[in-house]
Amino acid sequence: MLVDRRTFVRGTTWMGAAALGLLGERAATRLEAAPQPKPLRVLVWCEGTARKSTYPDDVDGALAKYLNREDGISIIRGRLGDADSGLSDKVLDTTDVLVWWGRLRHDDVPNDRVRAIVKRVSSGRLGFVALHASCASKPFKELMGTSCEPGRWREDGCPEHIKVETPEHPIAQGINPFTIAKTDMFAEPFNVPTPETVVLVSTWDQGETMRSGLTWTVDKGRVVYLRPGHDAFPVLVHPCIRRVIGNAVAWAGRQT
Repeated sequence: MLVDRRTFVRGTTWMGAAALGLLGERAATRLEAAPQPKPLRVLVWCEGTARKSTYPDDVDGALAKYLNREDGISIIRGRLGDADSGLSDKVLDTTDVLVWWGRLRHDDVPNDRVRAIVKRVSSGRLGFVALHASCASKPFKELMGTSCEPGRWREDGCPEHIKVETPEHPIAQGINPFTIAKTDMFAEPFNVPTPETVVLVSTWDQGETMRSGLTWTVDKGRVVYLRPGHDAFPVLVHPCIRRVIGNAVAWAGRQT
């Protein structure tokens, strides 16, 4: 059968468009079928003892409210008064990063839960971010293998000036030097193992200094200590502190 040139061109144009359309549909199908990255599963844990005047929904509530706004993060909350102290095997096995805030009830955390945390951190299944007085918590001390005590401290509500010591580290992303108007003070020497990185350093007007943002790799797990955060002052709602905590969660969860 003879086909004139115009008919041939129209036919090949239609077939080309149809083929492109089919390819486009297939590409779209592949994109739709592509697995989405799993969210970073974060457990924010606290004792449940913070002052209601400072943190009406306690520390876990204040941090969860902020971290829930971050893309790619799924938050659950746990407290010492929950079943299994909020740290059951089921919860820990579905957690990528544990953010820990404790100050008054360190000794009340059951030892079997401490062992469960340390085991998962050491094997690389769990990142651990310790805030403020959590340097004295059982899990942090077990991971560090030292007393983790600062040289001295006071609670007088004076300003804390924070310098970014290692600006290229992921935990320092988006952070410039800043001041917290009212907080407490910890001073060196801080009895911890030599950190991999000193990210932040704090100073006070009376001359004290403290390494206040530190990282370690313990066996296969990532551990962070961030000093700012006393519950008598709304430190944890400071935008720079929130940003640092968010960055620390991503680093401990190996997203950066």
